[in-house]
Amino acid sequence: MPSNRNVITNTFAQFGGKIGTVVASFIVVKIVSSYGTEFYGDYVTAYEFLAFFGVFADAGLFAIAVRDISRKAQQPGFVLGNILAMRLALVLLAVLAAGFATQLIPSYSEAVKTGIWITGLSMGLTIIAGSLSAILQARMKIHLFSGSLVTGKIVLATLVFALSTGLLLPSTSGLDLFLRFLWAGVISNLIFCTLIFFWARREVPVTLQFDQTYWRDTIRTSLPYGLALVLQTLYLRADLIIISLLLGSASVGIYGVSARVLESFLVLGVFFGQALLPKLAGNETEADSTLQWGLEKAALFALPIIIGTMAFSADIIELLSSTEYLSTATAIGSDRLLYILVPTVLFAFINQIFTFALVSKNQQKKLLLINAIALALNITLNLYFIPQYGLLAAAVSTVICEALVFVFLFRLARKNFTWTIQWANWRLIILANFGLYLGLKLPYLNENLLLAIAVSGIYYVSFIVFFKKQLQL
Repeated sequence: MPSNRNVITNTFAQFGGKIGTVVASFIVVKIVSSYGTEFYGDYVTAYEFLAFFGVFADAGLFAIAVRDISRKAQQPGFVLGNILAMRLALVLLAVLAAGFATQLIPSYSEAVKTGIWITGLSMGLTIIAGSLSAILQARMKIHLFSGSLVTGKIVLATLVFALSTGLLLPSTSGLDLFLRFLWAGVISNLIFCTLIFFWARREVPVTLQFDQTYWRDTIRTSLPYGLALVLQTLYLRADLIIISLLLGSASVGIYGVSARVLESFLVLGVFFGQALLPKLAGNETEADSTLQWGLEKAALFALPIIIGTMAFSADIIELLSSTEYLSTATAIGSDRLLYILVPTVLFAFINQIFTFALVSKNQQKKLLLINAIALALNITLNLYFIPQYGLLAAAVSTVICEALVFVFLFRLARKNFTWTIQWANWRLIILANFGLYLGLKLPYLNENLLLAIAVSGIYYVSFIVFFKKQLQL
């Protein structure tokens, strides 16, 4: 049974890896966004449209695989082989569906329609790697996954830079360069997938398996959760798809920069939830204390992200793109959108923990209902308000929906768990972040992003270290 320290170590391994991938990804954003909002909008659309269909290839199978391996009900090689085979079948169907669906949307450019097929290869490789990483997650060796992911992202950033400067191929522009950027993603994901395959093979034999009984039982178990994940992804990504249909590529580019920053934060919550899953699934007697501990740590990590991002949203956007993406007197920009969106980080972190906890209690059907309500509300708000209020409506609707999901999940978790709220710990967390907020208001710090990151980081880490015993770190 993994300890709290194992969970923290596993999460920080992912966090460290995510820092590397974020830096590499932001380099890609900086380069691709420099070609204009329309070019970058097409680039984002190619990936985001596919994400709608790609989540079907997950279908909740990753969480089911980690749970089954952790419970040791079957041999890990047996579980991994069957899960991998199921996801390969699903990813093929998802790519075909996305590719053909794109051709039916007249407002999408030729670049997007062609690019969907290329990004389909990237998605397939990513899902294969994700399937294989279940054994690494269950055995608390996720640092191997993180290292492989960082390597792939560094390759991507290097290729994009080489293509944009003409170092790799003769410099070009337009559709050719757009497609080259997408092919760079395929190459980087191929390297990522190969590394994960190597590490997984060291843990268990990796062979495709087709056990009909396991497939039938797993599909029955994972289908409600898988559909819940589908709906969750749809309501979180519906904004960009609706923007692409109603407002065009340039607006997708503006919204896309802020969405990329937010996405880099939200995945940390997924990592933390995944790190907790083996402990939640492995021993029911510790589930309540694990959930209570996890919620506190989610707030401890999420609140400084929110405070810092809101204080420096304009600096962050300008650093990652250009002044073309900043707000003006007449138009909302990526900086203002990021300011509005970033509070969802706290809701999303906690929601991920609730989701994984409820999966361990087989509450998938209720998760499905909650995410269906959120999706219906988000689509309704977007369709009604985007034509009138534009990008602002999309950002606000995302915050509203994430908060609504939090309320529903909290109530459902309270019915299935009896964790005790440790008010002393919450007071420490609030005190640490209140001090951080005040510090960022000081002269010099509120004018210098890099200095603020350094000083606030030292303060926050020092606070945590000083109170680590009380915070159970």
